[in-house]
Amino acid sequence: MTTGGYSRRGFLRDVVLVSGGALVLGACTSTPVAQTGASAGRGGRAMAGLPDVQGAELIIDPARFPKTFREAPELAKLVADGKLPPVAERVGAEPLVLKPVEGVGRYGGQIRRGFVGQGDWQNAVRFCSGPDSLLYWDYKFENVVPNIARAFELSDNDTVLTLHLRKGMRWSDGHPFTADDIVFWREDVSLTAELGSGSSSMRIGGEQIRVEKVDDLTVRFVSKVPNPLLPERLAGWTDVAGMVATGHLGGGGFMPKHYLSQFHPKYSSVDAANKLAAEAGFKGWAAFFRNQASWHRNPNLPTVTPWVLTRPISNPPWEFGPNPYSIWVDNEGNQLPYIGKITMGNIENTEVLGLRAAAGEYDMQDRHLGVTNLPVLLENEKRSGYTIHRAPFTELDCGIRVNLAYEEDKELGELIRTVEFRRALSMGIDRGQVNEAFFLGTCTPSATMAAEGSIYDPGPEWRTKWATHDPAQANSLLDGIGLTAKDSAGYRLRKDGNGRIRLDYQAFPGFADFIGIGEMIKRQWQAIGIDLNVQAAESNLLIQRATANQLMLSGQQVGTDDPFLKADTFLPTITNNYPGMIGIPYAQWFASGGKQGKEPPESMKLLKDAMALYEKGLSEPDDAERVRIGKELYKMHADQVWSIGIVGFGLALNGVYLTNNNLRNVPARVVNSLHMKSMNNTYPMTFFYA
Repeated sequence: MTTGGYSRRGFLRDVVLVSGGALVLGACTSTPVAQTGASAGRGGRAMAGLPDVQGAELIIDPARFPKTFREAPELAKLVADGKLPPVAERVGAEPLVLKPVEGVGRYGGQIRRGFVGQGDWQNAVRFCSGPDSLLYWDYKFENVVPNIARAFELSDNDTVLTLHLRKGMRWSDGHPFTADDIVFWREDVSLTAELGSGSSSMRIGGEQIRVEKVDDLTVRFVSKVPNPLLPERLAGWTDVAGMVATGHLGGGGFMPKHYLSQFHPKYSSVDAANKLAAEAGFKGWAAFFRNQASWHRNPNLPTVTPWVLTRPISNPPWEFGPNPYSIWVDNEGNQLPYIGKITMGNIENTEVLGLRAAAGEYDMQDRHLGVTNLPVLLENEKRSGYTIHRAPFTELDCGIRVNLAYEEDKELGELIRTVEFRRALSMGIDRGQVNEAFFLGTCTPSATMAAEGSIYDPGPEWRTKWATHDPAQANSLLDGIGLTAKDSAGYRLRKDGNGRIRLDYQAFPGFADFIGIGEMIKRQWQAIGIDLNVQAAESNLLIQRATANQLMLSGQQVGTDDPFLKADTFLPTITNNYPGMIGIPYAQWFASGGKQGKEPPESMKLLKDAMALYEKGLSEPDDAERVRIGKELYKMHADQVWSIGIVGFGLALNGVYLTNNNLRNVPARVVNSLHMKSMNNTYPMTFFYA
């Protein structure tokens, strides 16, 4: 594409600079072009030219709490009609108080968004779930703060985490939220093999973390060894960080016992639970239970989110309404959210979504607006009445997840578990070409690595470890493991005589054109004699294939900004979802202490060593030593190429967000991190229309 004599990339560079973003663009270099965090530390070095990170202030001091409360007019009418208790009773004696970025807002209106199919359930989880984690991060991504839980403290050499719940807090149906809801999740869901298979975040030192009820509003998490990072794991993107994100997978950290126990055989019988499931069209009580625990599918599920589901994702438009028992209030006592309705239209693909965004059909959109959308989005800002914000990502935007436990094809599985083979694949990729073609030069070519300036950054030489484009060395590596026979087209032949080596690559074209990227890599790998079969698949199907251990390679986001807090795309820690692409059977083996799943073979011995280091780091009380271990894990990952990093630290993954010009209390920039559950950290419950 050319515009007025400019190349597309040149046009983008100029229009970004003119619009005030001052986003530095770098092509085919190893210099990070966009930074990520609010401070040099967890996210990396600060980036000049972008606005400062902003966010609503959490008020913890009870002396600053409002003394009176108000509510949305539609809820006030229900109170007047005797259908709801007064607002002061609904928010409880200890509400969650936020001081908005700009100021106190007013009620009314709706937020329009777009989503792409039923596999896009994180669209709402990362926008209007609160988030509902027991703890959360401050908006600068520096300190863990109270959230659903009112307060917390670590004691007994970091082996006991005590959570204090909010007095008077209720589920969205009015039932009290108590310690029983946390214990129910742990004992009857997380530790029930049919539902949870345990939780990787609830195991440390080879032992399960015990959950104890002290009283109705106090819970203790007791570990056998020091567990200093447990508060941070409860705060971020893990399997214990909120029901709406992973409840349907057996995770979450809490669940409404009064509602979900009716579907659990412990509270009736297996026959009775299966009968309920059959009547609802499900095969077995466990499948029905997971469906009932799904925030995006079940409008009857009680929640503690600012909005409640009113129309499921399976029957679009996907819609949410105000939670009458929302504990969120502003600093003057107005119950949040100000905007009571969220409507999300189902869009057939990301290209159409980008065009609709440019036409002004959305009021706040972040998902699926990537770098390639920027030119048309910026051109239409004034005409369509919106503003484009930029928030560079803290991790790699693009890479290949390698299923190290793949066994559908025995010979290919063994090749994937051969480090020289993985290194050759990585060196067969021209990252600069991918960066230019699909990210307009705005990302940093990189192995799977921490951001420059991160506390875990082991040094610039590791960013290019086995990650330079060197077909000659790649061919030498492949020759060295005996793959010397080729067919007439130059492709390397299998040793079992069944034709050429053909790898399978599957992806969902969501945040980037992962299918187009796969096709480019297919052409690049021709030079090293490796054939690639590229397939597009809907994200729910990818999840099913991943959990069945049927995926081989997948184009996706890879890596992490913290190997101890969000390890699922870095090490085999997730047992039941797509992020566990690195080897779900191995994750099951590690999480169960060897009782389930499959032990990594001798060729994966270093992966076992890395998992031992990871577990050591989790319980390490000394921050400096934990950072040293984290750096070592990054080195091991890059050297062993457990995933193939391609480019990162750019704008592809939620790095571009659009807001209606009449929408207020929108941060000019947030920390764009999966661990922060971005864009929840824009605090949409404080948005209002001027």
